[in-house]
Amino acid sequence: MLKASDLEDFRARLKSSTNLWGPLMTSRDPTFTETILQASPDLIIADMEHSLIEVQHLQDMCMAAGHTPILARMKGLEKNEIKKVLDTGVSGIIVPGIETPKDAEDVVAYSMFAPEGKRGAGPGRASGYGYGFGDYIRARPVIIVQIETKPAFDNVEKIASIKGLDGLFIGPFDLSIALQIEYSWENSTFIAAIQRIKKAAVDHNLITGMYSPLSTDLMTRTASENFSFMMLGMDREAMTGAYANAGKTLKILKK
Repeated sequence: MLKASDLEDFRARLKSSTNLWGPLMTSRDPTFTETILQASPDLIIADMEHSLIEVQHLQDMCMAAGHTPILARMKGLEKNEIKKVLDTGVSGIIVPGIETPKDAEDVVAYSMFAPEGKRGAGPGRASGYGYGFGDYIRARPVIIVQIETKPAFDNVEKIASIKGLDGLFIGPFDLSIALQIEYSWENSTFIAAIQRIKKAAVDHNLITGMYSPLSTDLMTRTASENFSFMMLGMDREAMTGAYANAGKTLKILKK
């Protein structure tokens, strides 16, 4: 079980590091989580937004991950869902779809206990099933919001100033669609948008993160921006890519 000190150590490591990396896991099978540890990721990101992972699967993934931190990318901003997710024992959350400073305030409030927030306490895994309640109440998860909509982008400086928020995460595909610009590191408008979000985060001493596909070119260019962490590809992408490359090799060998 992660302790309050574990969460503080993880937060400090994210704030002091660049290019920590974690795969985006879409499989709810905990053996996939356990297997990916063989690649020595710095963290694991469980995708509840675009996969079939539910709270019960997330808890199994946390157990399989052991001491490797898990960030859960939520389905969205919903008080009870945030409470349940945090009670699985994740190290933190990434909340997509937020658009206003008030949204970011709500994320923080739903993630923290009184007097700072409105989170409800329960005897789940994060509290040692009720036997580690004191440490559970003191623990503060890493709280990150995703900047991916035009209103969020327009409000990014105000969002970054919200007390209790730990970081800003960039989803380049959704952001590009929202701003009607091409996701390309050759596109100066895209680069300017990324730099604006990064500056807002840096100005408020926040963690920065961004997704990158496993493409060598995109990964290398994203890494050059020195985000605190990268959401590096996804499990399905890695599996498909490895088999596709193996298939190409076999076709060549058949000739």
